[in-house]
Amino acid sequence: MSKVIVIYDSRTGFTERMAKTVVEGAEKVRGVEVKLLKVGTPFSISELDTADAIILGSPTIYGSVTPEMGIFLECVRAHKQSKRLKLSGKIGGVFGSYGWDGGWVIEKLGADIKALGIKVVAPAVSLAHEMYEEIRIDEEALKRCRELGRAVAEKVKGKA
Repeated sequence: MSKVIVIYDSRTGFTERMAKTVVEGAEKVRGVEVKLLKVGTPFSISELDTADAIILGSPTIYGSVTPEMGIFLECVRAHKQSKRLKLSGKIGGVFGSYGWDGGWVIEKLGADIKALGIKVVAPAVSLAHEMYEEIRIDEEALKRCRELGRAVAEKVKGKA
């Protein structure tokens, strides 16, 4: 069975809602196992070795990923360089949210994931949210998140 891992960070719950919706889309594809992991919660970095596809998500903090996501990516790079992680040939995608900094986080995540040897196979999803407002994501935005998960899961299943 093919495996998709969605790894995200979230500050206000907006990006977490996006991550859970990406998972919903991926779970619609039969024969694909989907796992949701939040940066900062305990999980083994070796989880990435067991995945066929990796999808990353982060809110934008001053035009970049959260500090926690940055540290996670730094650790992944170090493990890849020491040949403890084999990421080349895997596929994936990225998503992110932003308030006032613009959607630059998906450019950063896209560059990071490609530098790890992971091929981005679906359009990135970037969503704006209102700061200090109730977490609301319109149905069209949720549809884009589901499509990201579904597209990556279909591609990874087709690779198997």
